Amino acid sequence: MMKVEQTEKSTKIRKMGKKIAAVTALVLVAAMVVPLSGYVYVAFAQDAAVAQTAPPSDPWAADINPRSEVWRDGREATEGVSQVKAYGANVLMQSGGENFRQIRMGPVSTYLPWYLALMIGAVALFYIISGGGERLEETSGKRVPRWTAFDRALHWFVSILFLVLAITGLSLLFGRAVLIPLMGPEGFAAWAMASKNIHNYGGAFFTVGVVLMIVAWMKYNIPNATDVKWLLKGGAFGKHLPAGRMNGGEKAWFWVNVGGGIAVCATGVMMINPQIFETRELFQWNLIIHTAVAILWLGASFGHMYMATLGAPGSMDAMTKGHVSSEWAKVHHDLWYEEVKHEEFDADQSSSSSPGAGASPGSA
Repeated sequence: MMKVEQTEKSTKIRKMGKKIAAVTALVLVAAMVVPLSGYVYVAFAQDAAVAQTAPPSDPWAADINPRSEVWRDGREATEGVSQVKAYGANVLMQSGGENFRQIRMGPVSTYLPWYLALMIGAVALFYIISGGGERLEETSGKRVPRWTAFDRALHWFVSILFLVLAITGLSLLFGRAVLIPLMGPEGFAAWAMASKNIHNYGGAFFTVGVVLMIVAWMKYNIPNATDVKWLLKGGAFGKHLPAGRMNGGEKAWFWVNVGGGIAVCATGVMMINPQIFETRELFQWNLIIHTAVAILWLGASFGHMYMATLGAPGSMDAMTKGHVSSEWAKVHHDLWYEEVKHEEFDADQSSSSSPGAGASPGSA
């Protein structure tokens, strides 16, 4: 009897132990699972929100992040209420800012650098094919005056500022991708701030120079029939065609400077005075125009730099010495040479004592 009772008691104890273990396991599982039920609920709630906002026929509706709808709602530019009285203060998020960013970081930052590379490549290819411009032998030692000291000073004033503004502007536009890997974030931040100040203040002096250049040289760059023939017959490709003081290519470059200079300077002045814009969108489009025209102008300048150096040897003398060889004048500007040949002087004479050196260019 004692053995039977002990057996039954031990059986009851084992059964109770199993129940306690089962309950304990259930409690532990519940302790881990119950907190996760909140995430399950949120997931179902998000799916329900997606199903309500997305078109029933959209096969990708389940992949839309509901939080992105908050961003889209904010970009609707719906006006609210604000105590600030400035323009646009009642709008939580200005949609034009994102549109501007996409244009600046998209087409502007992608295609314009390729344009510059293409222009450099075209000049290099032209030089390889042509072998450079014709070198003229100075057999007579005679020179003719071409530009006065004022004209040369104005040319280099505008040219140097043009290059400085190009370097600082390109640094601000492409520096994040090009310069940060080289200079580091801190180094680029310092250079970007310096570039911004140089660009802003230098642009003011550049604007003055461009205006003076247009006023001083417009009278030499009025197109005529001779210029049209020069362009149509390919004078830019090394052919020696009749030309006056300025040939067709030089006149075309002058008017590129007029158009590019007015556009870049006008948009630049407006950028440093943003209060003149009625909306932020106008300011952003002004910046896009300023950037695009400036880079197009810079690319075109590569051709001018080439022609002034390798493309027509001897041309640089006009803007460094103020006079050119008579042989150069006869080949490149024969009609003009006939007008100024009476001002010829020997090469060993100083320009200050040479006939006509103090006269304005083209006065003959």
